[in-house]
Order: sequence, then structure tokens, then C-alpha cells
Amino acid sequence: MARKLYYILPVLLLTLVVCSCQTGPQARIEHNPAMYNRLSAKDKELVARGDIREGISKDAVYLSWGPPAMVREGSSGGSATEAWAYMTSAPIPTSSLSYANVYRPYYGRYGVHPRYGYSRGSGWALETGTDFVRYVNKTVKFSGNRVVSWERVR
Repeated sequence: MARKLYYILPVLLLTLVVCSCQTGPQARIEHNPAMYNRLSAKDKELVARGDIREGISKDAVYLSWGPPAMVREGSSGGSATEAWAYMTSAPIPTSSLSYANVYRPYYGRYGVHPRYGYSRGSGWALETGTDFVRYVNKTVKFSGNRVVSWERVR
């Protein structure tokens, strides 16, 4: 019984650690209370929901959406602008059919044959899998310290 506990206890501990990790607006608010307290009541409500609006500060966007994956700087009408881009990924099923000359193992009774090793052969191969493609799903444009426009993929 005690031996089973030695195997189960690390799994339970790892599960507890993984489940206790917080992400999202609430975790960022807890780590940055001074930044959150500087916001207006209306902005605090938006940030807690994970939303933004035109006119809010960079701090509010950071608390709501987190750190950006990309920051672009530019100029518009003689004033400096900044754009934050947020990335996500989507699974894309892939498949390929190919014909190739390949080295294949010569299998004997116990795996790769010790004397004959590998043999050269050719053949068709169908490979399937899943790739993950990253794309921009949210952008925010700032002029000064305030949001002038934002977009997100639905």
C-alpha cells in the first residue's frame, strides 16, 4: 500500500501545481494591483471581463489582454503610433503523398538483421499529421498612451 502511495503522490502534486496556475486578466490584476487601481471604475469592469475600448490606456490593455506577441512602431499625422499584435494558433490537418528511394531496415526474426542491415528500396509513402499555424487574432493601435482603434477575430 505504501508503495502505491509513492507513485500516486507525485502525480497528485503535479496535478495540483498545474491546476493552480492562473492565466488571464484576474492573474494579471493580482500581480499588478497598483496598475489596476489607477484605472477608472468603468475601465476596471472592462479589464476584469477581458475587454477593451477606445480611449483606455496601455496599462488597461496589458491587464486585459496580456503582453503582446509583436509591437510595431510608426507615425500618423506627425505623431508617434504604436500597434500591439496578439497571436494564437490553429490546428491544420496535413497529408502528403510521395515516392522516394529510401533505405529500409531488413527485418529478420529479431528486428534489424545483423548481417544484412538496411536495404535500398523505393516506394510510395502517405504521411498525415497536424501542423499548428500561428496567426494574428487581435491588434490594438495606440496614439500616445491611449487606444485609438482595435480589432479581433471572432
